Amino acid sequence: MELPAELRERLAVIRGDLLRGRLSGSVSDAGWLACDLIGAGVDTPAIVDLAGHALSIGSMHEIEPLIRLVLSECDMPAIDTQREPWAVAHEVAHAVAERTLPISAGTGFLITELMRRCGYPSEITELMILIDDWESIRAAPPTDEEIRSRAGKIAIAAHRRLVGDPR
Repeated sequence: MELPAELRERLAVIRGDLLRGRLSGSVSDAGWLACDLIGAGVDTPAIVDLAGHALSIGSMHEIEPLIRLVLSECDMPAIDTQREPWAVAHEVAHAVAERTLPISAGTGFLITELMRRCGYPSEITELMILIDDWESIRAAPPTDEEIRSRAGKIAIAAHRRLVGDPR
């Protein structure tokens, strides 16, 4: 089932939080997101369970396993950052390009966490320059679409490295 853009964006933010290693928001916010998912026709046991937290207080850490399950059920699983760096780069870049990970979370992770671990590849370096040095090379900041396009190129390059294609 295709989720409305607003719900996909809210799930993507949570996915970005998990990538960064910290959940923001409140337990109640997560519960209301689940209620909205049910309203959109996504009715799984984990989502129903999370909806039960709509009026709860407590720590997001306590419900993190449930949140991870909800993301998986919505085809946006948390990204496992403990895998081979190029596999993580592929998944992160693909998620940015596909709008299932916020640009800020994905590009930040690619630049700060994966660029060194992947051996400073030109694809990630070019993304960093596009984001950080745009003032010295152009009059306006890059658009979201330009950044997503660059992320798509990183995903392609990462895939090639994973399958041993030297192009």
